[in-house]
Amino acid sequence: MTTSRRSFVKSVAFAAPFFLGGSRLFAANGHINLAVIGCGTQAHTNVPTFLQDPRVRVTLVCDPVLAATGYSYNSKAEGGREPFKRIVDKFYGDTSCRMTADWREVIADKSIDAVLITAPDHWHAVMSIAAMRAGKHVYCQKPMTLGVSEGQEMVRVAKESGVVFQVGSQHRGNSAFRVAAEFVRNGLLGDCKTCTVGLPGANGGMWGHGRGRERVKAPAYFNPASGWNMWMGPSKHWENDAFIPGIHEPMCWRWNSRTGGGMITDWGAHWIDILHWAFDVERTGPIAVENMKTNLGDDDVFDWADQYEFDLVYANGCRAHVSSAARCGLTFHGTKGDCFAFPGKLERPKELAKWNEKRDLKDSDVRLYKSKDGHSHESDFIDGILERRPIATDCEIGHRSISACHIANICERLRISSAKWDPVSERFVGNAEADRLLEVPHYNDWKL
Repeated sequence: MTTSRRSFVKSVAFAAPFFLGGSRLFAANGHINLAVIGCGTQAHTNVPTFLQDPRVRVTLVCDPVLAATGYSYNSKAEGGREPFKRIVDKFYGDTSCRMTADWREVIADKSIDAVLITAPDHWHAVMSIAAMRAGKHVYCQKPMTLGVSEGQEMVRVAKESGVVFQVGSQHRGNSAFRVAAEFVRNGLLGDCKTCTVGLPGANGGMWGHGRGRERVKAPAYFNPASGWNMWMGPSKHWENDAFIPGIHEPMCWRWNSRTGGGMITDWGAHWIDILHWAFDVERTGPIAVENMKTNLGDDDVFDWADQYEFDLVYANGCRAHVSSAARCGLTFHGTKGDCFAFPGKLERPKELAKWNEKRDLKDSDVRLYKSKDGHSHESDFIDGILERRPIATDCEIGHRSISACHIANICERLRISSAKWDPVSERFVGNAEADRLLEVPHYNDWKL
């Protein structure tokens, strides 16, 4: 399936009057027709959950990869549009799911109501903005953006279009994080203004760091052959259009700045989101990055540090120490004791050992967001579409949490230990060189 740039623009322009403002009328059967853009590691988590929601019908899968192995955290899963068509068809018991190598076909398809974007980071903004402008609701995986300028534009378009935009910060649905955040917000830990945030560093093949750096031809699994160009998209090509296994194979792209932001954005997108939730700063951001220390070298391939630490400082007096050497998760430090949160794990002071959220939260207490009827993060997105209700992690919340990671990465890139940040103007204070790095460059004729 191919679509010329002109026909793509015309189709979106034609569709816009029917979709803007989130006024899309759904089919009589009530199904939301969902397309999947990016059939890799994270899609193995999101797609089965959407399939289980009877209000959703997955009708189209898209990836420039036809079929390949090496996906998932054990590097053993299969990815690509063909394997995912099989997954969808097997679930529905038919062969009606369509597939394409060109995501523009998805945007131009007026039968598609919503998109799941699980492509690598460098594609999130371009795809999301095109989808929103076409009136399609968007579930976009984290990290939401490759840089601050992309997030600013995504927030603007989300507000203008009126579509529902959910960021894949699914840990908000984990009770351990919600309860820990309620402890902080309700003063149950006493005066709690500090937190230690433990993020992963390099972890061998699991994260792709350290794989081959040789320059080779793109694998045949990019089918058609133009699929390699589609995978690179707005990212700058390497010399001689090289494919570098260590940053281009599945799970690897996060370790180069052209396509990802290292572990600071990859896991920081999760933990900083929870930090902001607990400290009540989810629609603003830090006012400074301090004490940045990394082992960043001069490698142009693996160009993010795999060991790092820094502090995030907030206007309300809160401070977080972020470190690859700390225990992975969030440890909130209060005058009445510490609270550690990790998926499915909550360690609390003894006096809170029997505390029960349902029983012990008072009407006057801060009650943090819960999805309806215990719904998954994916079904929470569908609730937002069908009921026009708030969702767990909207576009602005996602932008603010990942922006804190981006400004830390800019300090790392510039090899500076600290920088002041204005969360209102979303610019650095007195640092023009850092401001220039807020803008994400886009190549190969792709634009937001």
